[in-house]
Amino acid sequence: MPISPDLSAIDLHTHTYYSDGRASPAELVGYAARLGIHTLAITDHDNARGAREVREIAANLGVTLVPAVELTCRWDASGAPPCDSDIDLLGYYVDIDSPAFLQLEQAALADMRRRIEARCKLLAGAGCPVSLADVLAQNPRYIGAMPLVDALVARGCARNFREGLRLLDSHRDGVPVCSLTIDRAIEALRALGGVAVLAHPSLVRWRGGLLDAKAVGRLVEMGLDGLEIYHHRLDAAAREHFLGLARRYDLLVTGGSDEHGWPAGLDRLGSQAVTRSMLAALAARAVQRGEAKSPKRADSLSSKDERA
Repeated sequence: MPISPDLSAIDLHTHTYYSDGRASPAELVGYAARLGIHTLAITDHDNARGAREVREIAANLGVTLVPAVELTCRWDASGAPPCDSDIDLLGYYVDIDSPAFLQLEQAALADMRRRIEARCKLLAGAGCPVSLADVLAQNPRYIGAMPLVDALVARGCARNFREGLRLLDSHRDGVPVCSLTIDRAIEALRALGGVAVLAHPSLVRWRGGLLDAKAVGRLVEMGLDGLEIYHHRLDAAAREHFLGLARRYDLLVTGGSDEHGWPAGLDRLGSQAVTRSMLAALAARAVQRGEAKSPKRADSLSSKDERA
């Protein structure tokens, strides 16, 4: 099936039910192939189980999988309040089979479990009797915010997903912050031979506003490689703003649908204008990184002792 003129044949940001997506890895890859997408990155939060599971299926369908992950981290220097401190960092061409990555994955998933358990206790204390078991009943593969929202609906605490999301958002104070800081997340990805890209940068607050040149400059000093600029959460003005910053700091530009499959299915897949030249630049950076890859510290990068 040829790609639609309205779709891109490359999508570098998608999710499965191994994080907060609705579709299985096989369903996601199968649908991508039917759309004519030839290059796909499954960027599940804090793990690459979906990508590892579906590699053979993707190859048989003619879909190239870019090994990737979306790490949850925090940036204390950004000035965001603790309840709104999560930042998403995309890692591409990461060695997702290495012992160092598997250890990082295990630590990140355990940290998410700790935080969701704390959120359940907060909600229960506020009159919404939801537990970790309820979350696992919704998605036994991943303990995260979206299965928690589904659990709130199943428990009758919310009438629908949107209402559950609002309920969850209103009970954020007191939730433990993410253990992984953004500087250590960047370091981990680079140590694993990967390329570090800030996901949907318009959502990252810097001293209460949009990331500016000073903020991006600090991230570049930490080793950031690129910005995800072709994303549905960036309007034309934000896209122009971040394209200017990418040019200023010689950063890679990437994009993706950030497809989760909810609430209306996989209708966003391939919707962002990701070009072959963007993909080639990303791959070239990974090749450069691989020549000097050193995973010696990746196994210790889940500590929260350092402040970005």
